[in-house]
Amino acid sequence: MADFLAVDPARRLLVIKTAADHASRAHKGQLRKDRRTPYITHPARVAGLVGTFNGSHVAIIAAWLHDVYEDCSPEWILKTDALIDKLALPADDRKDIAAIVDAMTKKNTIPKKGARLSDSLERIIDAPPEATLVKLCDRIDNLLDSADRNGGFTKRYLASTDEVIEKLSVRASLCGYETALGILVQIRNSNLKKL
Repeated sequence: MADFLAVDPARRLLVIKTAADHASRAHKGQLRKDRRTPYITHPARVAGLVGTFNGSHVAIIAAWLHDVYEDCSPEWILKTDALIDKLALPADDRKDIAAIVDAMTKKNTIPKKGARLSDSLERIIDAPPEATLVKLCDRIDNLLDSADRNGGFTKRYLASTDEVIEKLSVRASLCGYETALGILVQIRNSNLKKL
């Protein structure tokens, strides 16, 4: 099937659409922290950024699904497992999607938020390389989104962004994601209120 996908991008796009539709249903009714914006705009923007930075269909699908395990009901987690298992993609692609989504998911069994992020970043480093790109794009979007919030939230988010940059910068450079990393650093160092 891998050769077929290489010569049939329409099939690849259809699989991406399947993941996007699934994420839209999973996040239905959820809002971003501003309590106005539908939550699905975040995975959509992350998937768009991943595509902008030349991420593969695997990374784009993982971007669409990256918050389901963390923010949706156990029912949707099971549905997402089933969706990934039956995607019309080679087994290696499905395995990589599952690994990236798992690495991106902060484990709520870890008591402190900072420790959850550190654990996730360690798993991202051990996951398929595109997990790094998905995380950079996730952080870019969340950081831009934080510009609308109070200073205390932004200050804490900037500190955790520093950890993301520190832990993922070497892997980002080794994997060719310097542009995404550079943009994250630029946004992190800017005055978000004036963007």
